[in-house]
Amino acid sequence: MAWRAGFVLFVLVLMLSLGVSVSAAAVSKLRGGWYPWMPYQYEEKTDEVQRLTGLDIELFREIFENQLDFTLELPQINWDEHQQQLKEGKRDIAGGAFMTEERENYVYFSTPYRTEDVVLVANRRDAQARRFINKDKFIKDFPNSKLRLGVVDGYVYGDVIDDFLSAPANRNRVLSSASVQSNLQNLIEGKVDLVPVDRLVGASLIWDNKFASQLVMGETPIFSGPIVALFSRSSTSPALVSSFNQALQTIRKSGRYNMIVRGHLFPTLLGLAADQPWFRMLDNIGTAAFAFSGVLLARKEKFSLFGALVLASLPAVGGGILRDLLVNRDRPAVMDSPNHLAVVFVVVLVSYVALRLPERHVRLRLIPTIEEKGNWIIKLFDAVGLASFTVVGVIVAVEERCDPLLIWGPIFSAMTGAGGAILRDVIRADASHPSLHHEFYAEISLLWGFIFSLFIVSYADVESFNLMSIKIAVALTGIGCLLTRVLVIQRGIQAPAFASMPDRETMPPSAYSEREDGRRLQ
Repeated sequence: MAWRAGFVLFVLVLMLSLGVSVSAAAVSKLRGGWYPWMPYQYEEKTDEVQRLTGLDIELFREIFENQLDFTLELPQINWDEHQQQLKEGKRDIAGGAFMTEERENYVYFSTPYRTEDVVLVANRRDAQARRFINKDKFIKDFPNSKLRLGVVDGYVYGDVIDDFLSAPANRNRVLSSASVQSNLQNLIEGKVDLVPVDRLVGASLIWDNKFASQLVMGETPIFSGPIVALFSRSSTSPALVSSFNQALQTIRKSGRYNMIVRGHLFPTLLGLAADQPWFRMLDNIGTAAFAFSGVLLARKEKFSLFGALVLASLPAVGGGILRDLLVNRDRPAVMDSPNHLAVVFVVVLVSYVALRLPERHVRLRLIPTIEEKGNWIIKLFDAVGLASFTVVGVIVAVEERCDPLLIWGPIFSAMTGAGGAILRDVIRADASHPSLHHEFYAEISLLWGFIFSLFIVSYADVESFNLMSIKIAVALTGIGCLLTRVLVIQRGIQAPAFASMPDRETMPPSAYSEREDGRRLQ
């Protein structure tokens, strides 16, 4: 009997060991999913390879795979189906969700890791619908209107919209689809009148699909709330949720969370902040000023028409091309948006025609007059260009996830603003470039690029991002850079010399002659 009892005990221990091994193996892989929700969850093409990425995706990879040693299974799945599988225990986790009482019945909630702002999108041609993208107007009058709403099955839009959706009497005013992309297309085709969507998701889709001329997005959120990770009550435990929360706190302290937010959220935020009519106007004015400085040099040094185009193009787009080559961008920005080159061509061709018109009429002597008496106007417009290019340089550093940003942001600002002019003078074989000798120019981009980068690094640590704060930061950076350059011009401030210059009395005659020649060339 003793040996039988021992045998049974051995079998039980073996079975328990195998059970623990199987359970551990099962738990080592977490079943999640993703749905198109840029910039939080999306696929991007890099070197002809599709790669799943986004803030939620990279955050989950960092926490579950790098911190907790799990393997993630993330197939594409519709949101409503994902929720149903969480209820049934067929899926373990989900990201990018609001907390609701209904969901609490079948999932555990993590601590919040970001926020979302739900805004309304309308067709620009629909004057009636456009009035309802205002929060107060929507709350007061939309329920009694006849306008139709386009939604995604399973999404939460906040109490106001969710209460409207739950009322049986409103079913004929609601059109459900599988994605926000489909909703926006329905909006353009007139099948619905308003579409609620997260602000950044909507802005990304409108930008990527070139819908900006057809759709308009509300400024005031109809609902704002914290975003959490969901853990199925059927297949996970509170211990896993606690581990997730602790790991989230760890990566916040280490700065890794900051890097993920900067890399995936801030390119969209900064793009929205800079995509304003006033900023584009300043950008075009600055580009024209850069191009005109090349025209003046081409006239003075008797370049050909093609040579004038080269000298005008380099300060306007050369620094940006050099920057994009340095970060190995798939396509230089100038190829995606030919606006800068168009401005350069217009400036060169107009100047070319003006220089060949008869000079007997004062109106036709515009370029010589500007060259003689309007140098300060050119410098002012040039300062405007420096300001806008300084902001653009930092935005590119954020988009390309260059780290540390406090170094690469200022470098890209200076490269975008002043790099093209240096390239131009290399082409001219001119070794006396003012920006490299005495002019306080690139240093201004470095200074304000650093200040703007510092703001981004600091602001990325907060959970809730206010787009208006980022717009103000963009505006203040541009204005600060512009005013600094104007002050430098007005006061005649020069860049600090690397080495002190010898006095005239102690300089050899040949050296003094060379110095004077260099000044005259400038």
